[in-house]
Amino acid sequence: MLGSKGVRWLTIVLATLLIADFYQQVRTGKGLVAQAATTIPGKGTQSDAPIGMLGFYLTTGFNLQPDDSYTSVNHPRILTTSTVHSLLSVVNVFASDHFQWAQSTNEGKQWTDVNGARSADLEVTPTKVGTVYYQQRFQYFFGSPIPFVTPTYYSRVAALTTLPDPVPATGLSVAADSDYLYNNQEKAQQTYVHATPTPVNATGNLDWTSSDPSLATVTSKGLVTANKMGKVGTVQITGAMTNDNGRQVTAAVSISIGRGLDDQKVAAGQTATFRVRGKFEQAPALVTWHRVAADGRNTVVSRTTQLSYTTPATTMADDQANYYAEIKVSDDVDQVLTTGRAKLTVIPDRTPAVTVTSTVRNLTDDKGNTPTMLTNVINGDTCVISGAVTDKNAQSRLVDGDFMIKLPGDATDTTAKVDGQPAHYYTVVQGMDVVVVVSGQSFTDVKTHSFSIKFTTHKTNNLVYKTGVQLIGYADTSRSHVLDTYQGNDVILNFTDGQLSATANDVDFGQLTMTNVVQELPGKALGDGELLDVTDHRRVKAASQVELRQEAALNNGATNLAATLTFTKHDGLSQTLSPTNQVVGTTPAGTLVAPIGEAQGDQLNVKVSDGAFQPGRYTTKLDWTVVLGP
Repeated sequence: MLGSKGVRWLTIVLATLLIADFYQQVRTGKGLVAQAATTIPGKGTQSDAPIGMLGFYLTTGFNLQPDDSYTSVNHPRILTTSTVHSLLSVVNVFASDHFQWAQSTNEGKQWTDVNGARSADLEVTPTKVGTVYYQQRFQYFFGSPIPFVTPTYYSRVAALTTLPDPVPATGLSVAADSDYLYNNQEKAQQTYVHATPTPVNATGNLDWTSSDPSLATVTSKGLVTANKMGKVGTVQITGAMTNDNGRQVTAAVSISIGRGLDDQKVAAGQTATFRVRGKFEQAPALVTWHRVAADGRNTVVSRTTQLSYTTPATTMADDQANYYAEIKVSDDVDQVLTTGRAKLTVIPDRTPAVTVTSTVRNLTDDKGNTPTMLTNVINGDTCVISGAVTDKNAQSRLVDGDFMIKLPGDATDTTAKVDGQPAHYYTVVQGMDVVVVVSGQSFTDVKTHSFSIKFTTHKTNNLVYKTGVQLIGYADTSRSHVLDTYQGNDVILNFTDGQLSATANDVDFGQLTMTNVVQELPGKALGDGELLDVTDHRRVKAASQVELRQEAALNNGATNLAATLTFTKHDGLSQTLSPTNQVVGTTPAGTLVAPIGEAQGDQLNVKVSDGAFQPGRYTTKLDWTVVLGP
């Protein structure tokens, strides 16, 4: 019996706690959140959102929907909407919106029109706790609507939830429908801002302020209107929710106010891209891009549907040009939005564009040479290296420069000229060479300088010598800021001894057997050369001939070999060698003496006579003589 009483008492306590918890939720608003309004059927089906761009609309509808909101008993709340109309419908200047609000207290099962609620806004002062759903509809007409013709537009279903006590907001977030508004249109551009409190069922009152009303104003319902005076800047729109206890929570969103295009600044040689700013819900029918030159000439540079335009690579002639776009909203109406002009600033490319060109001449004897190569420079020749240094960039930061050129260390009689005038220079020893430096060449006003360096060489050895003019560039006359070293093309001087030299190579005829007796066996020059290698560096090439003789018979140290040596020329003529010199090649005056050997079609052969011979290594000596004419 006692246990039974204990159980009943415990049950009563639990029930009391549950009731108390429910009262606490109702009093604070926790747990009393409206069913999602999107799930509540309206009196009519919510209409599609209007399609538009930059304040022009192709369809009619609500551009501001009534929000779900929360309040407390006897605290008024305003439900607000805004409508826009298609470009075709606004042709009827006498038509106007005809509104009607409807409400449902049973989650959309039944709807009744609210008496007298024929405005865009509806103020409601609830007298009891609960949720009431509201929907607005409108028709746009003049006079009377035409049945089955005049369309009816329905807003979303909005829930107004009344709580027994106020719920304070602890936080706030703010967003804008568009973050960019034009300041240069006949009709001021507008957008709406929206605030979401934390918690979502906070019941405070919301107010809006603009950081700069001269840029854009904002109404109590969050309608932001840009200035039409061309003022550019960024405005902060701040939402402030004031709780019943007087405390506020705030948040802000930035909205840019401009002319639709931003100025662009690029370096010369780069492209610039202009982009139309603002909110576009669909592509325009046509975008015509204009370029207005600094002298005022207006040129259409593109017709497209793209909301951006990229220039060709810029030059300084593009500096201070202006660009703007004409945007045709639709093919159905002649409505064109024109952006403001955006300026293109082209920053000069100050990178030096230096070219160095060099040529070389042998003033003593320039035969057989090219503009960049001397083929036969001998001791005592006077040479000159000349050319030009040019900075092709008129905006270049190159101010001053030093000409430099490397010469053989034994060069004498060196003189320098710049722009045809004698120039002072100094030298720097660099190993076996000397560097001639002509300093202090200004590129501020004169962008091209000619130069010439004359010298006498005393080289007596064969040497391929590569050199060329360099420019060390400076960004200031104090020469403290080195920009770069600019290298020109190479010039090559082939120094020689001026002589003719010849080298005879050993010849091997291979192994003789009984099978090749009485046959002519060809000889092979040993090494990589020919029978006779010739290097002809003579400045004056007199007529010459090459003679050949066999000093003695082939001998193995004990006996002679009965054999003959013959020299066969490239023309097929053969000569039997003997101790007497025989001419095996001739070269006319003015011509290089060529090597003699297989590459030229020349051949040295041996033929052993039939008969007995002693095995062994047989050798003989051949004398080559180059006879030069007078």
